[in-house]
Amino acid sequence: MTPPRNPTDARLVLATGILLGVVGFVTTAVQHPALVGIDLQVYYFAAETALAGGDFYAAAPPMHPTYGYVYPPLTLPFFYPFALLGSWQAAFVAFTLLNVAAALGVAVLLVRSIEDHRDRPLSWLDRGLVAGFALISLHSASTLLYGETNFLLLLALVAGFRWLAIGRESRAGVAFAVPAFVKLFPAAVGVWLLRKRAWRAIAAATATGVGLFALSAAVFGVETHRTYVEFAVLPRLSSANFAGGLPAGADLLTLRRPLSVFLPNLDPSLYGPLAFGLLAPVVGYCYLNVSGPVNRLVAVFVTMAAIVVGFPSLLLYGVFLLFPLVPLLYLLERGPARTLFVAGAFVANFTVTLANVRNALGGTVLADLVGVLRPALTLGTPTLYGIVLMLCGCVVHVRNAAGTPEASPESA
Repeated sequence: MTPPRNPTDARLVLATGILLGVVGFVTTAVQHPALVGIDLQVYYFAAETALAGGDFYAAAPPMHPTYGYVYPPLTLPFFYPFALLGSWQAAFVAFTLLNVAAALGVAVLLVRSIEDHRDRPLSWLDRGLVAGFALISLHSASTLLYGETNFLLLLALVAGFRWLAIGRESRAGVAFAVPAFVKLFPAAVGVWLLRKRAWRAIAAATATGVGLFALSAAVFGVETHRTYVEFAVLPRLSSANFAGGLPAGADLLTLRRPLSVFLPNLDPSLYGPLAFGLLAPVVGYCYLNVSGPVNRLVAVFVTMAAIVVGFPSLLLYGVFLLFPLVPLLYLLERGPARTLFVAGAFVANFTVTLANVRNALGGTVLADLVGVLRPALTLGTPTLYGIVLMLCGCVVHVRNAAGTPEASPESA
């Protein structure tokens, strides 16, 4: 069997994501204008403080005094040019233009990843949907709205996977090291590199990561890095907020949520190992057959999904699944695996929490629906349910592909 030439179901998923993203972006900007540029404000005032010789980890935006800088010290010089623009609003405009460029760069790589394995190019409609989904789906809209760095890091990751696929392992390793240095959790991509036996990529990633931290320590000093670990790294590793069950309104995308609801009396430090324990068999099974391009995309997807839902990720980190989610929407063959995967991708578009639903429906004739949805939205979020469905689709694909490896060699 071959992938559908004009996959209506893929177009439906992408179009729905774009529509929800536009609505969510506009609604949030109108109803909660203080959230516009909230992350960029953190970067801006931290950089401004650093340029003035102050403690940038103690800096906070005037409108958001509880927010602070959480990236490694060496990342701060990247934001110095924005701090020189005179106001955070001007910096936000400039950073938004950079984000748009990065998102469109991701879209170009997504299209190439699809067309590499099709007998004809995508239509302009499909290319437009891929670009729109990358830029303004509900997964992506928050990155634009808040002025987050996710598009830039996603571009590095997708470029890394592309370089790895064409044998440029050293470049791939450097590309993978950058998001790992900034946000730490992408370092788990190394599991896939080990499976691929991409030793040059592993060496390049390790050397780049160690080099960046060494340079950071040399430039900013050891004490600054102790502050970084104490106030930025350790709080993100804490499981304290899962104790007794994660609150339904928490903006987190993680398997630790249902585990904390089912096992509220468990030591919170065990939710992480349990989550990865549930994910490990899925990843291991999908690693059994990586003999062709679609099988490898499936293996990469389960890797990225395990990273996103294994760690206590924010909902906006769903953007890191755009690759290989979008290529798989176009390349998976018709059948049960595709049905599960597409259904999961559709459900995952709805990046909402119980608090979002309550705010949207409160005071309307549909307000009683909140009570009906409460159990499901306490246990998880639509995005989590969608990712689980996509993981099931990946397992079914690997099961069906057993004994019938794709024609392309593993090194392709």
